[in-house]
Amino acid sequence: MADIGSIQPVSEARAPESLTNEGFVSSLELYLSDIIGAITVLAILFFVVFSFLAAFEWATAGGDSSKVEKAKNRFIWGTLGIILIVASYAIIGLIGSLVGVDILNPGDLIQNIIPGVAK
Repeated sequence: MADIGSIQPVSEARAPESLTNEGFVSSLELYLSDIIGAITVLAILFFVVFSFLAAFEWATAGGDSSKVEKAKNRFIWGTLGIILIVASYAIIGLIGSLVGVDILNPGDLIQNIIPGVAK
């Protein structure tokens, strides 16, 4: 059982004693996956916040066309941002397939780069 306040690794791949070549690859893959996931979650949160702010501004505009236009622009930019995030996955996958490298699977990519790691 862990002591209160101590930090324990989430998985064996993140434990320092498992940092052999194979452990390093799986640990690096987990970290890259966590970073990409966190960026995606932040983008979705920004979209939700922008959408709520735009809706609030639109509802409280009171018929003022400049405020309605500002709210509409905020909603459009938020929507374009989330579309760009989703489209980036497709674009990266397409570029990877054209080049012949599976960019969206960092584990295989890292295993091809680091010599001596079993595939």
